[in-house]
Amino acid sequence: MHAKALIWELLRTASDAGKLGPGFLMHDVGRATRAREMAVRVRGLDRKVVIRPCDSDASTISQIFARGEYDLDEMPIGRRVRAVYDGLVASGQRPVIVDAGANIGAATLWFHRAYPAARISAIEPDPGSAAILRKNTEDLEGVTVFEAAVASRPGFVSLTSAKGQSWGNQTTRAESGCPIVTMDEAFRAHAGGVPFIAKIDIEGFEAELFEDNLGWLDQVSVVIIEPHDWMFPGKSTSRSFQAALGARPFELFLRGENIVYVRT
Repeated sequence: MHAKALIWELLRTASDAGKLGPGFLMHDVGRATRAREMAVRVRGLDRKVVIRPCDSDASTISQIFARGEYDLDEMPIGRRVRAVYDGLVASGQRPVIVDAGANIGAATLWFHRAYPAARISAIEPDPGSAAILRKNTEDLEGVTVFEAAVASRPGFVSLTSAKGQSWGNQTTRAESGCPIVTMDEAFRAHAGGVPFIAKIDIEGFEAELFEDNLGWLDQVSVVIIEPHDWMFPGKSTSRSFQAALGARPFELFLRGENIVYVRT
């Protein structure tokens, strides 16, 4: 790594640690001892979070809780999104959030804190990450975990694991293997719920997700998606979601690595 880049990374790590609290620094001890998993404290949460110190889990926590990549309240449209949530709750309805590509559940924990009355479907295909996801959410009311991939049609996927970087695991449609859940199924998992937010970070498989069965897009208020054209140059993995969302009444905003679409 170039010296300036290294210095910048160290400064950012120090800043993140300052925001997350001293308990979060224990993950460095876990990394040094090669611990398979450990529970760390994260400032602002009333619970410890289980992570794998030698995986990308600590970086995921930093991205979400230190840098606020899903903090919609801090965006120009924050009041509009909050008004939708408050309106649904006031009318006795249940906002439903789908966390597609939930990994260890960091985004699920964020959304549960930000929108406590919401119901959340957390979808994660990797067995190791799904096991940690369950530990991090098992006592949270209204959270349903799917050990599955998400796609436009039912079926199966094979999983390509990124060793030590589980946030980069990739899925490919297959004849057997990990089952698929559709967005409609994930939203309908909570009886009487109303689609509210779809968070999608599925390492390029968004190209398949947005090919068909897009009725849920006509109901959801916010779509947060991380594009992966940079990962698959020449494959245009973002084209299908650009077309689908561009044909509907959404405004587009940028937040960290994500594109945030908000219904007008």
